[in-house]
Amino acid sequence: MDRGHQCEWRESDGRVEEDVLDGSRAGGAAWPSSEEGRADPTAHVRLLWMNSVTMEMNLKARLAIVTALLMHHLSLKMVASTANNTTLPNTISTGFSLRLVANNAIRHHDDGFLHLQHILPTNLQTQPHSSESNTFEPLQNPDSMVVSIGTRQGLRSYVLKLDTSVNMLPWIQCVPCIPHAPQHNDIFNFALSPTFRNIPGTSSYCVPPYGSFFSNQQCAIRITGPGGLLVTGFLEQDHLTKTDGTVIQPFVFGCSHSTRNFNSEGIFAGVISIGRSPLSLVMQVAAHGVTQFSYCRIGGSNENRHSFLRFGSDIPLNPHYRTTRILPVLGAHEYEYYLNLTGISLGGQKLEGIRPEMFARSSKDKKGGCVVDLGMPLTVVVQEVYNIIQEAMWSDLQHLKLERVERPEFGLCFRATKAVKGSFKPLSLHFAEEEAVLVFSPEQLFLMMHDKEGQIACLAMKPGNRTAIGAFQQVDTRFVYDVKDSKLSFASELCIHDTVEVD
Repeated sequence: MDRGHQCEWRESDGRVEEDVLDGSRAGGAAWPSSEEGRADPTAHVRLLWMNSVTMEMNLKARLAIVTALLMHHLSLKMVASTANNTTLPNTISTGFSLRLVANNAIRHHDDGFLHLQHILPTNLQTQPHSSESNTFEPLQNPDSMVVSIGTRQGLRSYVLKLDTSVNMLPWIQCVPCIPHAPQHNDIFNFALSPTFRNIPGTSSYCVPPYGSFFSNQQCAIRITGPGGLLVTGFLEQDHLTKTDGTVIQPFVFGCSHSTRNFNSEGIFAGVISIGRSPLSLVMQVAAHGVTQFSYCRIGGSNENRHSFLRFGSDIPLNPHYRTTRILPVLGAHEYEYYLNLTGISLGGQKLEGIRPEMFARSSKDKKGGCVVDLGMPLTVVVQEVYNIIQEAMWSDLQHLKLERVERPEFGLCFRATKAVKGSFKPLSLHFAEEEAVLVFSPEQLFLMMHDKEGQIACLAMKPGNRTAIGAFQQVDTRFVYDVKDSKLSFASELCIHDTVEVD
């Protein structure tokens, strides 16, 4: 095949056609040739398989083409040596950190509260439905992580969405990616990274839901998610470079060659999970013996500051940590951090009517229970518990004769003054261990918004099928996860002190 070109297989009017794409085009880098010693006999197969998944091309035509391509390339060398199951030396020190980027849709103001950074419509009745949803929409963007993947000419930094709640291996968009979502940096060109390796279907990494389309071929991935997300590609490995310049290797991730319905915001190159799935970032690091990780969320600031996901000895010491147990999984596909929540109090007074069984979890339908979820903007509690909290808070503030305001995304909102904000009480979550009490300060409980008539305070909680401690309520609290001993520790901290300013 000509060095400056690559082939894209597509279906048109029931026929399989070949497009020759200029390798110099953006997102269309050519596969390296055998002169470079790294030609890929499965390059055509990679593109063919991707389009077979996304376009559902005719099975017979696909098999015929693949067979021909495999026969044609039997004499060529691999683009990169395939991964095997040998154990590589531990290249991870006892502590390191990766950069985190906060969602700047909300920012700290001088009053200590977090404020939504746009003006709301005053008269909701005059607004179309699409405008009514704008209050909550900016909060949907999760925090993100900056990672550097590859080596030498192939080393690139990417911003990835951060998630704790899904069974999703880390994935990024790779050349070629058709279609692809717009992102901040160039799409990853693995051909430029000499440490990049394919993972075959025979590897111990290639287990369901991933698999090989043909015997001894690459391990294929297919990832689905909310909003019709569909990612198809292959399981790969390369080096992940830490902030101190040392590397994590092997780092296993998914290379997406077709990305559909991914809300990248024009920035995100993929997703990275810190949940308990086997190939999540934290579990891959734990396999090297570093089993603790930590973060301290900041609210947005007027400066562009990054916080850190810290591992091992990089985690700050704090004499005020309180610790609760992370519950064991109930099923093979449960990867979240469940906690044993038993009760809730407001201003030091236990809320009557809230019983431990309200937080019981079900292994059948993923309802109930209590999880820690960075991907959830606001804390969610089951409807019965939410009603009790909302009623108690409103009753406690009634003597101030507040003007209640209707916001479609929130259950309790009212006009806020300095005197009103001084009357808020903290809300505490009580876990099974007596000393394990997670306190939400008033600044973590209420989100401030503005319309043309003034300031509005809204309870930053929502009803749902289970309890999830969301990102908003995690601001200014350090969380330390121990995945080996199944423990979660937490302590109040001014998280802005553990940040760096970036350009």
